Amino acid sequence: MAPSLDSISHSFANGVASAKQAVNGASTNLAVAGSHLPTTQVTQVDIVEKMLAAPTDSTLELDGYSLNLGDVVSAARKGRPVRVKDSDEIRSKIDKSVEFLRSQLSMSVYGVTTGFGGSADTRTEDAISLQKALLEHQLCGVLPSSFDSFRLGRGLENSLPLEVVRGAMTIRVNSLTRGHSAVRLVVLEALTNFLNHGITPIVPLRGTISASGDLSPLSYIAAAISGHPDSKVHVVHEGKEKILYAREAMALFNLEPVVLGPKEGLGLVNGTAVSASMATLALHDAHMLSLLSQSLTAMTVEAMVGHAGSFHPFLHDVTRPHPTQIEVAGNIRKLLEGSRFAVHHEEEVKVKDDEGILRQDRYPLRTSPQWLGPLVSDLIHAHAVLTIEAGQSTTDNPLIDVENKTSHHGGNFQAAAVANTMEKTRLGLAQIGKLNFTQLTEMLNAGMNRGLPSCLAAEDPSLSYHCKGLDIAAAAYTSELGHLANPVTTHVQPAEMANQAVNSLALISARRTTESNDVLSLLLATHLYCVLQAIDLRAIEFEFKKQFGPAIVSLIDQHFGSAMTGSNLRDELVEKVNKTLAKRLEQTNSYDLVPRWHDAFSFAAGTVVEVLSSTSLSLAAVNAWKVAAAESAISLTRQVRETFWSAASTSSPALSYLSPRTQILYAFVREELGVKARRGDVFLGKQEVTIGSNVSKIYEAIKSGRINNVLLKMLA
Repeated sequence: MAPSLDSISHSFANGVASAKQAVNGASTNLAVAGSHLPTTQVTQVDIVEKMLAAPTDSTLELDGYSLNLGDVVSAARKGRPVRVKDSDEIRSKIDKSVEFLRSQLSMSVYGVTTGFGGSADTRTEDAISLQKALLEHQLCGVLPSSFDSFRLGRGLENSLPLEVVRGAMTIRVNSLTRGHSAVRLVVLEALTNFLNHGITPIVPLRGTISASGDLSPLSYIAAAISGHPDSKVHVVHEGKEKILYAREAMALFNLEPVVLGPKEGLGLVNGTAVSASMATLALHDAHMLSLLSQSLTAMTVEAMVGHAGSFHPFLHDVTRPHPTQIEVAGNIRKLLEGSRFAVHHEEEVKVKDDEGILRQDRYPLRTSPQWLGPLVSDLIHAHAVLTIEAGQSTTDNPLIDVENKTSHHGGNFQAAAVANTMEKTRLGLAQIGKLNFTQLTEMLNAGMNRGLPSCLAAEDPSLSYHCKGLDIAAAAYTSELGHLANPVTTHVQPAEMANQAVNSLALISARRTTESNDVLSLLLATHLYCVLQAIDLRAIEFEFKKQFGPAIVSLIDQHFGSAMTGSNLRDELVEKVNKTLAKRLEQTNSYDLVPRWHDAFSFAAGTVVEVLSSTSLSLAAVNAWKVAAAESAISLTRQVRETFWSAASTSSPALSYLSPRTQILYAFVREELGVKARRGDVFLGKQEVTIGSNVSKIYEAIKSGRINNVLLKMLA
C-alpha cells in the first residue's frame, strides 16, 4: 500500500510566495528563492486545500462578505445547511433598504414604478402587480411538459444541474444580505428554507444572455418560492427523488409561499448568481483537473524514465521566475522525489558514448512547467474574480445606498467578469488536454517510448493492441476540447429592444466550460489508465534487467572465457554487448518476445566479433552464445512476467519503483478502484472486463470528486 503523507514533510517549492488577498483574506510578501523577485502570488495548492476543507455539515452563515468558493461548492454539491447570519447589523441594513424604497414609491424608480429594460418608459403605481408581470414574461424557458419527461440527474439536458441551482440560491441570498436591494429578510429565509429542505427549483438550461443578470433562470427560483402554480421543483422525500409542483413540495415541509413586495421580484431575478454558481463549480473542477494533469506529468516522467532535472529550481526559480511556473515545477519535482524510475542525476559523457540516444526529454515532459504555469495563473486569477463575484458583490439594479439614502441606477448585472474567467479557463482546459494527449501518445508510440511495448501490450504485440483504441479515443477528446475552446463572448447579439445591445453570455460560457471539464476528465482518465499500465511494464523491465545483468556476464564467460584469457577485453565486451542490446531492444519493441530476443542477440553477435577480433574466437562459439543467450533471455522474461502478474493480482509490485507521492495515486487506482493491469484477452484465453469499463471507473472517481483528496495528499 502507498505510504501515508503524514510521515512525509516537504516544504513548497523553494519559497513560492503566498498572497491571500482575494482568496484567503491576508497578504504576505516573500522573495522567490534565488530570484530576488518579490511576489504576492497565491498558490493553486493553497486554493484547493482551502476549497476542500470547507465543512459540509456545519451551517453556512451568509453575511454578504465572507462567502468563499469552497462554501458555494459545499452548499451546492453536499447539501450543506445555509442561513442568513443572525446579526443586528444585517437585519438593520435590510430593513433600512426596504424602508427607503417604500419612501420612494411615489417617485420614478426603475423596476418599481417603471417598466423593464427597453420598456422603462412605462409607469405604474401598482408595484406589487409589476413584480408579477416581471416573472410572467421571464418564465419563458423550455422544460419538459410532463413530469414523465424529466430525467433525474446532474447532466446538461434541458434543465440546469441541480447543484448549479443550489449554488445560485446560496449566492443570491448572500448578495441580498448586503442590504442594497430592498428585499425583505422573509424572502431570504424562503430561499434558505428551500435549500435546507432539499427543494430545488427546475430551471431551464438555456435562455439567458447574462446581461441584465440571469433574468429567466432566476425567475424560476423566484416563482418557486412564491408558489407559482406551474413552478416545478426537485425534492427528496421519504428517500425518493421526485419532481413536484412547488406548492406541493412546500406543503410536505409546512412552508408558505411568499408574496413579493416592491422590487423584490427584480431583486431576485436581476443578478449574476446563476452564472457565478456554474462558473464556481466549473472552476473548482478545473483546479482539480489541473492538479491531476501535473500528477500525470510526473508519473509519465517515471514511466518514460525521464529526467527530473527538467524541473530543477535553477530553471524556474532563478532563471525564469514566473510564480506559477515555479509552482508547477516545484509540484512535479516534489512528486518525483524518491522515484527509482526517474533520472535524478546524469553524468556527463563523451560524444561517442551516447550516440543515438535522445539527449533530453521531448517538449511535452521537459517544458510542462512553462506550458502549465500560465494556465494555472489564469485559474488563480479566475478564483479571485469569482470570489469577489460570488461572495462580495451586489449585482442587481437599482442599488440602494442606505447610509446616504440614495438609489443608484447602474449595471452590476453585466456578468462580463464571470464570462471572461470562463473563456480563459476553457482555453486553459484545452491546452491542458493538448499537453496530456501528447504525453500519452508518446508513451504509446513504440518509436518514442524508450522501449515500452507497442500500445503498452503486456504480451506479444502481434495479438495485443491494448491501448490503441484509447489512443484514438484520446485524439477525439482532444479535438473536442479544441472546438469547445472557441470563444463564446464574440457571439453577442443585441437583445431586448436593443437595450441589452451588449451582453456577457456568461452562463453560456460557463456551460461550455463545464462540458470542457467533462471531456478533459475523459482524457485524463484515459491517460491515468495508460500511465499505470506503462509503469507496470517498466517495472517488469527493471526487474528483468536486475536479474539478467549477472546472467549476461556469466554467458560471456562461459562461451568466450578461453578466447579472452590473458586479455583485458572482458569488461569492454560486457559493456558494449549491453549497449547494443539496449539500443536494439528499443528499436524492436513492436516485435513478439521470441523473435525480438533472437534479433537482439544477432545484433550483439556482431559486437562480440568486433571486440574479440584479435583473439582465437570461433564463429561456432559466437553462434552458440547467440542462441543460448536468446533462450536464456526469453526464459527469464517469461519468469519475471509470471512472478509480476501473480503478485499484481493481490498487491501492487510496481509501487517500490515509484516516488512516495506518486505511489498514492497508483495505489488508489489499483487497489481502491480495483483497476488492475491488463495482460490481454487473447493471452488469458478469456474475455475480461473491457478496457472502457476500467477507464470508466477512473472517470467516475474524477467526476465524483473521489480523487480530489488523493491529489491533495500527493501535493500538500
